[in-house]
Amino acid sequence: MSKATISDVARKVGVSESTVSRFISGYKVRNAKRISRAIKDLDYRPNIVARNLKTGRTGLIAVVVPDITNPFFASLVRGAEIAAGDEYMIQLINTGDDLEREKWALKRMIGRVDGVIYVPLQESSEAISEKALGSLPLVFVDRVLTRSNGFDSVLADNCQGGFLAASHLIELGHTSIAIISGPQSSTPGRERAIGFNKALKEKGIVQNSQYFRESDFTSLGGYQAMSGLLSLKVRPTAVFIANNLMTIGALKALKEHRISVPEDVAVIGFDDHEISDLIDPPLTVISRDAHLQGALAMATLLERIRGINQFPPKQIKVDVNLVVRKSCGSTCHHRSNDVTKFESTLRTLTLT
Repeated sequence: MSKATISDVARKVGVSESTVSRFISGYKVRNAKRISRAIKDLDYRPNIVARNLKTGRTGLIAVVVPDITNPFFASLVRGAEIAAGDEYMIQLINTGDDLEREKWALKRMIGRVDGVIYVPLQESSEAISEKALGSLPLVFVDRVLTRSNGFDSVLADNCQGGFLAASHLIELGHTSIAIISGPQSSTPGRERAIGFNKALKEKGIVQNSQYFRESDFTSLGGYQAMSGLLSLKVRPTAVFIANNLMTIGALKALKEHRISVPEDVAVIGFDDHEISDLIDPPLTVISRDAHLQGALAMATLLERIRGINQFPPKQIKVDVNLVVRKSCGSTCHHRSNDVTKFESTLRTLTLT
């Protein structure tokens, strides 16, 4: 039996070959469902190499993250991968928190990928420029560079996250509240601290300057920051830890010092993960949908690649939610269903 061709698909549906070609390339066309069914019925398999040569595309999307061992970035990549579907393959680039490797990777992307989803290690504009990337479409996730007005971005509502964390601890009666923050030079580190301080200010709570600990989003950094708080003569009664890896390190320090959670100190983290429910006691967190962030970044990038979106660059913010468990001394209940939200959004993206 001879191999089905694009002409066979077009003939079966009653449309032109160019319409089938545009459908395969991801564009909206009439009779899309009939074309999809015909492709399946005929077992038509496009010649990807020939198509890419004709369109000038590579069929690859680069996703650049600083640390793939961080569960958030792993979930982010998975969300982007699902949203890409069969049209694009993901080329994962893990920079390993190495700025020189990041710069090297960005330079090598020109002509090798059709677009980039990028979580920058640093936010100085020296790391990347519109001139260096040429016309390569790019979407920032989680962080944005200074003077990066030429690119789209998908962020969590970090300010609201910090605000919810502090507000929850205040509602439980705490006034001696510490924060282990990420770097203030980074978008999430800076914005989560801003939201946290806003909640304290609104309630008239003056924070002890020793209760602010700037760290580096690593488990070691969280361990060292918590150890510093525990060395104080007057310890805080509650701590907000502004990312998942720092939370792991902080909990290790608490265990080594035989500090009970939540009896001696209440703890709230940022980013939910399967392990959060397995920790003893289960961890109260600020949750964001990493899958959704990845999917939205991919959808935005594909719009730019296809030329569908001709509007100025936009910034998309994903909601955050408080997930209450037992590490703050509260009864376990959830205020969100991130999985349902992600699946619903993904269906919407697929249909558009």
